[in-house]
Amino acid sequence: MNDSEQFNLVLGDGEVILKTYRPNKFRTFVGQIILWVIIGLLFIPFCVTAGYTEDGSFNNGVFIGALVGYLVVYGVCAAISFILLALWSKKTIYAVTNKRVLIRTGRIGVDYKSLDFSMLGAITVNVSWVDKLLHKNTGYIAFGSMSSPLTAQGGAKFNFSYIQNPYEVYKEVKAFIDSNKETKKD
Repeated sequence: MNDSEQFNLVLGDGEVILKTYRPNKFRTFVGQIILWVIIGLLFIPFCVTAGYTEDGSFNNGVFIGALVGYLVVYGVCAAISFILLALWSKKTIYAVTNKRVLIRTGRIGVDYKSLDFSMLGAITVNVSWVDKLLHKNTGYIAFGSMSSPLTAQGGAKFNFSYIQNPYEVYKEVKAFIDSNKETKKD
């Protein structure tokens, strides 16, 4: 089943998929790796601190025990995180129809979100420092409405996350929206 067919369950009468997009998998997973490396580095000092006793001496056994315990918990949490991310990445597809923006996502089941063009109030493009660091031309596009406004940080419930060529996708989506508004005026 191609990406467009994944939306057949939620398409209305006369509604047509104009374009579909998927998150960039490399950016999705590298971002998660960077997060887990940062988390890992932040907690290593706690293991070192655990090795010191009240009299100021260093107990290798306690340090190694704390480090092994930490690595086990860290490894399990990271593995679960990557499994959930893989499930999300596999199921996530973004689409623009002639009437609305659709987001298909989920980890176990499949969820759909939609935002009608008539409700759309704002669109922002965000290219994070991770996107810039990776030089993969990725970012995210956030859609805001009266019921789901954009925050000061640009976050929203309706995002095309880790999208390839975010500025070009923004222009395409904006063109679809503008075309829809002009069609309704006629």
